Amino acid sequence: MEDTSKHAIQKQFDQYIQTASETEMNVLSTVLSNLQQKKDTTGSFLSALIKMKKSTTQNNELEVSLPVHPIIYNSLDMVHGGITATLADSAMGTLVHDLLPEHQTAVTSNLSVQYIRPGKGESLHCKATVTHQGRQLYVTEARIVNNLNKLVATAHATFMVVPKNK
Repeated sequence: MEDTSKHAIQKQFDQYIQTASETEMNVLSTVLSNLQQKKDTTGSFLSALIKMKKSTTQNNELEVSLPVHPIIYNSLDMVHGGITATLADSAMGTLVHDLLPEHQTAVTSNLSVQYIRPGKGESLHCKATVTHQGRQLYVTEARIVNNLNKLVATAHATFMVVPKNK
């Protein structure tokens, strides 16, 4: 089991920064800043870590965006496809959750992502919409574009409505 005491983490941190490159220091600084901001908000650590931001829900639509930063790159210096899928799933799932009554929530039962071009630019923006709103299933779609409004990916998902745990 990994030692997670403050002393052990401080030692690990000190060892890392001794040999870190400028890019690695930039990523570390971003991670620490984003995690510090997480203390003041609700939501997941992942959303905080990659700085996902939700816009307001209106007319069965929701937009979620995130800055493009090396922390979300794959080995080819473009946004990792899994991050693009996470952005789409988060936007569609949040939209469904926002539309449900307080005693219900939803979980992803199917997700399909079609990648159009590499995730590059300053930011990615995902607009999610509901195409079917049933008692047990919601069907959604999403479009992910970069800051130049170039289509990066499209996605479709089905969400199963479940009772919210108390």
